[in-house]
Amino acid sequence: MQLRSIGAVVAAILLISLIVEGLEFALVSLVNGSITTDPERYMAIRNQGWFLGLKFGYNFAAGVAGGALASNIAKRAPLRHGALVAGLQTVAFLAALSNAEMRATAPLWAWAGFIVATGLGILAGAYLGGRRGQA
Repeated sequence: MQLRSIGAVVAAILLISLIVEGLEFALVSLVNGSITTDPERYMAIRNQGWFLGLKFGYNFAAGVAGGALASNIAKRAPLRHGALVAGLQTVAFLAALSNAEMRATAPLWAWAGFIVATGLGILAGAYLGGRRGQA
């Protein structure tokens, strides 16, 4: 694997994490009225149905951004790079699910939704990024 491909995949994973975690923290803080360091309060806000629905949306959007970034950095085989990013992101989700404490931070149906939304977003972004590169 070329250094450019490794950089593309790493950059995509980092961008996805930055977007998802940053948005979640900002939105929880906004709803709470201030930053909270209480994990129970944080999760009580984050695990409301409307918030989880929003989280599916921003996980998808972050995936699109990450997939597009990977395809643009790699400059070749956009869907292959997107599939690799999606696969690694899924492994990261599954690793989190293997930890009982992390698994308890959201209902299992929500975890499944995060995995699907993020993976589909990554593939869509890689596809769109690859098409943009062809134009």
